[in-house]
Amino acid sequence: MSVLSFVRSLFSAAGAAKSARGGRSRIWVIGPMPQPLNGQTNYNRHIVAEFEKHAPVTVLPTGGTGAEKIAAALVLPLIILFSIPRKDHVYTSPPGQNGLWLFMGCLAALRLKRLDHFIHHHSFRPINLGPTRSARALVAVSGPYQRHVFLSEKMRDRYADLYFTPELKARSFVLPNAYLFFKEKPAGAVRSGPITMGHLSVLTREKGVDYLIALAERIFAKRDDFRFVLAGPVRDESLKAEILAFCQKYPYRAEYLGPVYDDAKDAFYQRLDMFALPSRLIDEADPLVILEAYGYGCDILASSTGCIPERLRTADRLMSFDLDRDTELLDSAITDLAANRQAIAEAGRAHIAAMHRRSVAQANIFFSALEIDTPADPDAAFNTATGFVPGAAGKA
Repeated sequence: MSVLSFVRSLFSAAGAAKSARGGRSRIWVIGPMPQPLNGQTNYNRHIVAEFEKHAPVTVLPTGGTGAEKIAAALVLPLIILFSIPRKDHVYTSPPGQNGLWLFMGCLAALRLKRLDHFIHHHSFRPINLGPTRSARALVAVSGPYQRHVFLSEKMRDRYADLYFTPELKARSFVLPNAYLFFKEKPAGAVRSGPITMGHLSVLTREKGVDYLIALAERIFAKRDDFRFVLAGPVRDESLKAEILAFCQKYPYRAEYLGPVYDDAKDAFYQRLDMFALPSRLIDEADPLVILEAYGYGCDILASSTGCIPERLRTADRLMSFDLDRDTELLDSAITDLAANRQAIAEAGRAHIAAMHRRSVAQANIFFSALEIDTPADPDAAFNTATGFVPGAAGKA
């Protein structure tokens, strides 16, 4: 799409919303969407679909190419000022890293128009590197109409410690990825044979792929009832060479599948007993692969990056990046799985189901603030047990 076509699409979306204006409040979604596809744009696509179940929605993308991002930074503040009525709600998903500076004009326009707006955070970067100038500017520019949304309680608390007043923290929300990305799966066949550990991602050193190779080699030297499988694209040629060399060295014990999608992705998870994610990625927040792996009944070993400690079923599965200690941890986990394969698989599935139930309660609070219909809670008993009252939190 040319820049001119992109700009026309923004004005066209705003014009269509103005023509369709009626008695119902509209939700305007501003953020990266839908291309290029990554964790944030994938989330935005799903939450737009969720919003559309409850209210009219207008999507205003912030652009994919550099030229589109600059054009959006100039055009979107004008649309906010002249096309969005004050009775409507604005949900924003700010671009990451330096793109956040281009988003400041939108936030300033929202403040000038006195529009309530929700700012959904998808990255731990401003926490891990905080306090950052861009995050401080975001809060300062947004003014009294900002309401923030986080992926976990500790993410909210750590961000608030760096950037918020107590009042602003009290007006924030938690909406975990488990709300939108939980999909219950039937229990698969009981696994047999060697214990199999896998990792799926865009394979990078920041995701810990080289560390997993070193760890697997340590275990191969200790026991013969262990297999290791990698899946996903790899763009780093040196890392790809390391992966292929490792698989050639252990041809019956290590395997690289390449990118997997749909049925191939399902087959990848079905063969695993354990999923490993030793991520060092500075943006890592609430990785979807953890939700997927638990849904398939996998045990999980992972680093303490981002929201991961809040997602693991047990704290004794946290990795330390000390190779000796993590070798002992993995060795112990393999022994546990060999003795309790089915029970651990069932515990993983129960854990993610409970995580989803909690996320539905948190989503109810967020949707109530949007003043639209709240999502149905699949487990009313959970609300009773926790004392949660749907709709109890209104717009401040």
